[in-house]
Amino acid sequence: MDLKNLIEPTEKNNNNLLLINNKINRILKIKNKRKNAFGICNINCFIKILFTIFIIQLFLYFLFFKILKINNLIFGNLENFNKFNTNNTRNEYYACFCGVAKQENKYAKELVDYYINLGVEKFIFGDNNLPNSEKLSDVLQEYISNGIVDIIEIFGSTIGQAEFGQSMYEKYKKKCRWFLFFDFDEYLEIFFKQNETLKLKQFLSNKIFLKCESISFNWLIYTDNDLMFYDNRTLLKRFTTPNYKDRANIFVKSIVRGNLDKIIFYPKTSQHVPSKKLSICDSKGNLKDPEYYDPFAISPPIFDYGYLKHFTTKTAEEFCVKMKRGNNRGLKFDFNERVQLFFYHNKFTEEKLKLFENTFNRSFNIFNKK
Repeated sequence: MDLKNLIEPTEKNNNNLLLINNKINRILKIKNKRKNAFGICNINCFIKILFTIFIIQLFLYFLFFKILKINNLIFGNLENFNKFNTNNTRNEYYACFCGVAKQENKYAKELVDYYINLGVEKFIFGDNNLPNSEKLSDVLQEYISNGIVDIIEIFGSTIGQAEFGQSMYEKYKKKCRWFLFFDFDEYLEIFFKQNETLKLKQFLSNKIFLKCESISFNWLIYTDNDLMFYDNRTLLKRFTTPNYKDRANIFVKSIVRGNLDKIIFYPKTSQHVPSKKLSICDSKGNLKDPEYYDPFAISPPIFDYGYLKHFTTKTAEEFCVKMKRGNNRGLKFDFNERVQLFFYHNKFTEEKLKLFENTFNRSFNIFNKK
């Protein structure tokens, strides 16, 4: 078709232009519809992609905390997960030592230094010395000033260790993750393999103790090393010989979780006897039958993962001091029975027996001479 003829204003050409214009308009409408449809599709797809990313992030977030929780359950990481501390409050101290002192000034500093090295952060001592006599604060003033030691003055009191321990537990239970209820002649040794040095946090964070509210450690009695008299070396240097066959190794002492709404010790009993309301484990994390602790806290000796080095007699001279002072309730010991017990733990010699007889001005009938 000739372009000149097409643009000339004839009726025929007008009809052709009208047809072409209509066709162009139809094509433009189709393109606009497709363009609009494509734009709507882009918006919908973009929203779907954002929603999918959000769901994936939510899933990964949930999975992360699930894995973290499982990890804590497997490895016993109590720093992040502790089923016994559900109030989400942070304990001020990981481990607190609680005990009553009576004429223990010679041994107090060594005890505090030892347990600080083990991981104890707070000491709560009941000073039960006689009025107008030695005070525990005389040798621990540095630790008191630093806030490491709190001393409760109970001079001349007949309060028992269990009563004092229960009272201090109620006062400090929200501040301490764990409580160690030991005496001044008991030194905790903990490990999972031989020649291993562990801190309390490393030991107690193990998964085997997750179910335990209280953990009991057997005594391991140490002999007098055939020493007669006190010298100023530490207990750990003076007494190095354990007696694995000593019958007293069946007795236990306990550490207890903080923030429990339960009785820890029975009133008017020894600190050896934890409440049967607790879930009590041995040093290997095995739950014990509460009947083991009724009426005495005894258990077949277990030394696998930990025990208490118990310097129960020390030297013959120091044992005389122990017999003279009596117990915390002010009761005197049966001297003949106690001297007999001394020679059960230690080798018999005439020199030691003579020291006892001269000190107490009496003769002692000894049956178990070794």
